[in-house]
Amino acid sequence: MKGKWLIILCAAAAVARQPILFPHNRHVALGLACLDCHSTADTRAAASLPSVRKCMLCHEKLATEKPGVQRVREYAARKTEIPWERVYGFEPAALVKFRHAPHYRAKIDCTTCHGDVAKATVAERAVKHTMGTCLDCHRQRNATEDCASCHY
Repeated sequence: MKGKWLIILCAAAAVARQPILFPHNRHVALGLACLDCHSTADTRAAASLPSVRKCMLCHEKLATEKPGVQRVREYAARKTEIPWERVYGFEPAALVKFRHAPHYRAKIDCTTCHGDVAKATVAERAVKHTMGTCLDCHRQRNATEDCASCHY
């Protein structure tokens, strides 16, 4: 029984606790693309987490009665950013310098690394990134396998 609880605790720790449950599936169903919220994924290393101002571009008027939107509006009224928890990232010890922009330019679909977010009600780590999964992908696409291209 002790081992079972350890597994449950470890699984729970792998899920980021967001301040607002963001329903990706609803936003994708409305026609939003990843870049609409993660606006720097095509130009910078980090994909960026959306600012409260970006959320308010729509939610100043849309879905204002929903509890999650009301929370977004509270952050906006306080002029405070929503403290989103990053779902994906590499451990510092891996010394990985992942950059989104080159992957975007290579037309790697976001689902390749992030899973089918369009079906997710909350952001969860759907794909486990390891050196092996990255190398497999690079080999399939004839991309560089030079260590220095990912590690520093």
